[in-house]
Amino acid sequence: MTNKAVLICDDHPIFRKGVVNLISGMAGFRVVGEATDVDSAIAKLQIYSPDMLITDLSLPKRSGFELLEWVRGHMSNVRVIVLSMHSELAFIEKARELGAVAHIAKEDASSELLDAMMHDGADFYTSQSVGATSIADPLKQAPKKLDLSRISPAERRVLVLLSESKTSREIATHLNISPRTVETHRYNLAEKLGAKGPNKLLELAIRFADQIRNS
Repeated sequence: MTNKAVLICDDHPIFRKGVVNLISGMAGFRVVGEATDVDSAIAKLQIYSPDMLITDLSLPKRSGFELLEWVRGHMSNVRVIVLSMHSELAFIEKARELGAVAHIAKEDASSELLDAMMHDGADFYTSQSVGATSIADPLKQAPKKLDLSRISPAERRVLVLLSESKTSREIATHLNISPRTVETHRYNLAEKLGAKGPNKLLELAIRFADQIRNS
């Protein structure tokens, strides 16, 4: 049986090498390339035409969601597994919507990545830390559309980057402002958008990313 070709995209070299070593010990799979960002991943997808892509969502310059969109539009035969530290419902739903077949928490990689790679069922695979219940039910309290009329231009810029799964520190660097200013904008955005509770603003930003980018 021919080994399935796998491309790995993650900007953290130590973690990426760990995944490479993990897959190297698996029968039936071989790593054909590594990428550190969306652009290099797209280039190597076209070079190697792998059977599978394993990618993080938090990547430099462009979000991993953009990579999923590209794969869906250009190489839909490639099975995509998200391997991320994010386990929020909005991330999981967005990844599934964009064609990923699994969402694995990074902390579960050593115990569940192989199962996800071998999984060929129609259902969406999630690792234990992510939790299957999180994708079973929609965000019942979430609006169908965000009311962005009250947010300022500065807040809108922060919200756009947040929708790309950027951290506060990454947003601060990108916009050349202080992390404290980013946190102030995030607080104001949460108040104006009614995002109550931990990570709710992030969930809304990811869930309504298309609306935010096009507004």
